[in-house]
Amino acid sequence: MILPAQVARWCWLLSILALWACGGTVPEDAMPDPARDVITDPQRQCAATTAPGSLPRLTIAGAQLAVRCGDVLRPVWLKGINRSGLQHKNGLLPAGFGSDPSAELRRWRDEWQVTVIRLPFGQSYYTTYAEALKYRQGIADIIAAAKSLGLYVVLDLHGYDANGLNIAQPDPATTPALWADIARTFGGEPHVAFDIWNEPHSVSWVTWKANAERILGAIRSAGASETLVVVGGLDWAYDLSPLAEPEHRITGLGPVIYATHPYPWKTSPPAMASEWDVRFGQVARDVPVLVGEYGADESNEMPVGLGSKAAARAWLLSLQAYIDERRLSSLAWSGGDLPHLTLGGNGGPVVLPNNPPDPGRPTDPFGQTVQAWLRRSGG
Repeated sequence: MILPAQVARWCWLLSILALWACGGTVPEDAMPDPARDVITDPQRQCAATTAPGSLPRLTIAGAQLAVRCGDVLRPVWLKGINRSGLQHKNGLLPAGFGSDPSAELRRWRDEWQVTVIRLPFGQSYYTTYAEALKYRQGIADIIAAAKSLGLYVVLDLHGYDANGLNIAQPDPATTPALWADIARTFGGEPHVAFDIWNEPHSVSWVTWKANAERILGAIRSAGASETLVVVGGLDWAYDLSPLAEPEHRITGLGPVIYATHPYPWKTSPPAMASEWDVRFGQVARDVPVLVGEYGADESNEMPVGLGSKAAARAWLLSLQAYIDERRLSSLAWSGGDLPHLTLGGNGGPVVLPNNPPDPGRPTDPFGQTVQAWLRRSGG
């Protein structure tokens, strides 16, 4: 029996494959290059006005992500990846980083030309588990390695631990305290931003805004007055449409950028430009927006699988063209978890910690499409 959803899926697949094959708006060479005045590599392009070995701090100017190069605020367009693992593994070694995370980070920088890494982590690992001090040191090691390599880091609170990653909202007491502690530790690092809760869902925007403001207040009170803070949308950090109403925006609490996580099966048929317009594209004209995660592959797994490599590639190219047209800083998911950007070191699927991601083995089509995009847009 063929269900209506299956009919919609196959109709969409046929239409997007026809568009891709016939030279519509999807092909890579149709994507615009960054405008000449936009910073895409802050370490290099702001080198003359930045202290050696440091990056200019990310901030917000109107609806733009920006950096200050000397006395001038310049719009910045960053592209990178998520390196997941620490949200469900208790330490660098279990997460597949080895004892020196700089080796892997250097490869993402050099082979993929990333400028920013989003690092998911778990609250309970950081605060209460027996190995908490070692876990914290591992995160500090990654942040130090990224600094030495000229990479920005977005610290992403992805949940509590391996068994608590899909909670709708952060705990109103312990999570602000966690972020206050992190703010005291890393708030002075210009290359670090804070993503306060991975994927809010199942509440009203008024409720989520109040929780986010509580965390922001704790961060600012702890001294991180200039750190860029990421606030995800609703519907698992996808829907930013409430921000069309000015009263729903966060004000007076320092630099804030709002995150969206577009995946194919947010709608049926899979989400495309008209849907993205409603959920985040239109509001990006008025507020700063970060694409904190995205991805698609050839599997049949929800919400990322499109059933074939050609369909996945076509969807990815369409989203990348949409992102590039609006110059939204973006991070692909993920080195470490599905949908995988790479294979593992032994050529098989990534399994942490025994077969960690190998940046030299991009997956087809996800990793190859992302790597080509990063190389074309970087530097």
